[in-house]
Amino acid sequence: MGEDAEKPQPRDGLLRKVAITSLRLLGVLGALYAFLFGLDLMGMAFKALGGKGAGMLFSITDNPIAGLMVGILSTVLVQSSSTSTSIVVGLVGAGQLSVHNAVPIVMGANIGTSVTNTIVSMAHVGERLELERAFSGATVHDMFNMLSVITLLPIEVLVDAIQGQGGPIYWLSMTLTNALVGSGNQEISFTSPTKVIVNPLVAQFLHPNKNVIKALSLEPQPMSCESCSGREYCIGDSVMMNWKHINEAAVEELQHCDPGIATGCGEESSCIMDANRFFTDHVEEADIIHAGFLKGLGDTGGGIVALLLSLLVICMSLFCMVKLLHSLILGRAKAIILKATNMNDYLAMAVGGILTFIVQSSSVVTSALTPLCGIGVLPVHKMLPMTLGANIGTTFTALLAALAVPTHDSLQIAFCHLLFNILGIIVWFPLPPMRRIVVNAAKMLGFYASYWRLVPLLYILVMFLAVPGLCLAISVLYGASLAAGIVCSVLGLLLLSAIIAWWNTGGCYRVVSKEARQQRAIEVAEREAAEKEKDIIPPPEIEGVQDAV
Repeated sequence: MGEDAEKPQPRDGLLRKVAITSLRLLGVLGALYAFLFGLDLMGMAFKALGGKGAGMLFSITDNPIAGLMVGILSTVLVQSSSTSTSIVVGLVGAGQLSVHNAVPIVMGANIGTSVTNTIVSMAHVGERLELERAFSGATVHDMFNMLSVITLLPIEVLVDAIQGQGGPIYWLSMTLTNALVGSGNQEISFTSPTKVIVNPLVAQFLHPNKNVIKALSLEPQPMSCESCSGREYCIGDSVMMNWKHINEAAVEELQHCDPGIATGCGEESSCIMDANRFFTDHVEEADIIHAGFLKGLGDTGGGIVALLLSLLVICMSLFCMVKLLHSLILGRAKAIILKATNMNDYLAMAVGGILTFIVQSSSVVTSALTPLCGIGVLPVHKMLPMTLGANIGTTFTALLAALAVPTHDSLQIAFCHLLFNILGIIVWFPLPPMRRIVVNAAKMLGFYASYWRLVPLLYILVMFLAVPGLCLAISVLYGASLAAGIVCSVLGLLLLSAIIAWWNTGGCYRVVSKEARQQRAIEVAEREAAEKEKDIIPPPEIEGVQDAV
């Protein structure tokens, strides 16, 4: 009887595993739905806010430096470039942010997302060599993203300044978007499946009147003629149809001009007396939110509540999605990563991209790689291609977000995100000398971290918070006072020049002495010799340490 009672146990264990996996899969689908709902709600919120001028809140991103810093800081706060780029796509799709201004924000998001694995590397602070390896492996992501921005953003800004029509990333993304959906910023012709799925729920919260938003952009202009009294306005038939959707009864009461004057408006327009009054009373004074339980709060109140709720839902849904996918997939993914250490670099890049595509978070993938760097399993020179693959894989989230906000511009900014990463890889990866700049910069940071355990913390505070915050403040200051902005910029450049001069004239030896550096070189040489004797290939992060130092 005891043996018979034990036999069902393996089957029970299997059923339990299947049940848990099924629940996790349902959780992923639920989190995905919540993510799409949050994006759609955010788009509706910005329509409500932007229709009456609240879009001015985002004028801080009007210059590229401010946009870059906003991208860094916002991504550091939410700890996910997937989240911040999805928000940017939502802003562009809602018409509250131009593609020109969104490009630097996307670049900043790429820098900001690398803070997560840098924080993870601090877990190795207890062991000097592990901290060096882990911090080097983590900051190789930072170095690539920062160098890509330093290379590509000035080109984008310079070309835009010369031509006045965007830079290379802007035009390449526009070409791709036009090839898919045609030119112009009209809504994409197909009905987004995500809209069909989430719109019914979003409409319960708020439903903006698109006719009011369209009418707001078309203020009537008075006719100019000898016999005109100044009260006559030519109103296009399409505008009249739009006004009827807003208030048909009021349109029926509008007075038409005398037949003699009316002929001056053409065949596709109507001459209307005092049309400006209708525009003021029924368009400018109309509520954009015309349905949903947030309607009672008005456009501003309802829009702000919906915006805060949407941001909360987006962050929480992505967090849950990442955690669930982590538990479902990342265990096996680590085994694949170990195999990737012996792969061709481009194959390793593909592995990083596929894993990120599945897990939907570059932060999760690179954070999983960082401890493997720390224990010496994953060399830094292999960490780089897998990190670059993760950068490519995370752009799928922006493309997914573009489907939730289906306009020409939202799709274009998603392509901008993809192209930025591809162009960065083309510049900094294929040629070994360029690749060594990225890797050796990360190794140098790892070297200093091994002597001063607070280096990772100081690096995070300075590079991800203090510098972006200071640059953002100066860029905003330019808008308030040009003279004050110039003075602060000059002082900042003088301070930076003084720090570089001090460092190159012996300051670096105050951080780590010459004797310590020489001793370090001897240790590296002895370790390499010992590992060769044991027939063990030395971890590549140790190779070239003298160069990094």
